[in-house]
Amino acid sequence: MIEEGRFLMPIQVPIHMVDSRVEMTPVSLFCILQESAAAHCDHFHLSGIDLKPYNLFWVLTRMHVQIERMPTWHEKLTIHTWEKPHSFISQPRDFLVFDEKGEIIIRGTSIWAIIDKESKPVKLDDFDRPDRFPLKDDAMTVKAFPRLAGAPLPENPVLHKVQHSDIDLNEHVNNTKYLQWVMDDMGHDFFLHHDVKEVSVHFISQLFPENQYFMGHQQLDETGSVHSVHAADDQREVCRIWMKTQLAH
Repeated sequence: MIEEGRFLMPIQVPIHMVDSRVEMTPVSLFCILQESAAAHCDHFHLSGIDLKPYNLFWVLTRMHVQIERMPTWHEKLTIHTWEKPHSFISQPRDFLVFDEKGEIIIRGTSIWAIIDKESKPVKLDDFDRPDRFPLKDDAMTVKAFPRLAGAPLPENPVLHKVQHSDIDLNEHVNNTKYLQWVMDDMGHDFFLHHDVKEVSVHFISQLFPENQYFMGHQQLDETGSVHSVHAADDQREVCRIWMKTQLAH
């Protein structure tokens, strides 16, 4: 449903999206936000499936999320998402997640692009149809992406191999997998005792089936850390993730 330029998507949190604390995981949160974006595009026949026959697809380049609290199992939410005025090749998109009381519990912003099969950006003016995408430039709490250097290269990197389950419909690693890898690297015990309050992800390059990768980590202060995913073949940084956490109550 579209209301005043926003696409509204209701969702009830399923059990497979929660952890042992019965709270939605950050990876699942990123999944449902992107699902709302895909549903909005699908509404106007501009989804990844619609673009695929033309060898085009949407790519997420940046995403920044602020979490007031995580939703819990069975909780009913409404996700609001909308596009903001685009530049030549970059399409900003914002998100708000409302609980049943109508309170905002999550805010997010993101930047997308359409690229072709050779990873070349496509002019978004070609897809600028006001009748299909009523742009709504609302103010957001998330106003900017953190400008941080990547984590230092580890002295003894542990290599991992991209698995079949990591690959999306465009034959590269699904963007939510990078956050999952970083959280797995930080460890189960850490997230038993810490809440994720803010996450910013910067996608720099891509990984494909059978590629190998390794991760670096740097603690910035008591609450903030930065993580870099590197391709093993040439050590290029593929993805950079900044995370802010706090002790769980």
